[in-house]
Amino acid sequence: MPIIGFSQDKASKIHYSFGGGTTIDNNNLLWGLNLGGELNYQFANRFSLNTGVSFYQSLGNLESNELSEIDQSSGIFISPTLRYTIIQKDNGFKLAFGAGPSLQLGGESVRTRNFFNPEDPIPFTIINKYQRVGLLLELEAEWKSKNPNIRNAVGVSAFGADGFFPWFIGATYKVRFQGGK
Repeated sequence: MPIIGFSQDKASKIHYSFGGGTTIDNNNLLWGLNLGGELNYQFANRFSLNTGVSFYQSLGNLESNELSEIDQSSGIFISPTLRYTIIQKDNGFKLAFGAGPSLQLGGESVRTRNFFNPEDPIPFTIINKYQRVGLLLELEAEWKSKNPNIRNAVGVSAFGADGFFPWFIGATYKVRFQGGK
């Protein structure tokens, strides 16, 4: 006896993702790693609200300078964003742009020569602690994986604050999971 059934697979509106990648501190010419997590809520066909927490730690310099061997920067970023899906293909590929404020809690230490007396051989260290709000922009490409509940994504992001943009530029690979139906 044949059985005919109809079902509708409704995609989850809630997703969470974890990822990691590289980041450049454009102000101090440092490179490092970032790790983060996101919670996404899709409230319309192409719009979603996202909140993310990420951590960045510098690991090295982009320039060779004997003074810059001890330079470092790090931070925790808390970033709520509004994301708009620009391209949405039938095969599951999505390209989205997101923007929003980002709170940076962190700091930097940079060793430099005396600006007022360049002949002074004794360098000094500048230490800055940050608790500031800046702007985060992100372009993200997302695609399906073999598992229907898991998606892959790559995001390129830029953070700016205190009149300097982009202060940080990052590229992050993400694994996204459905949060339920």
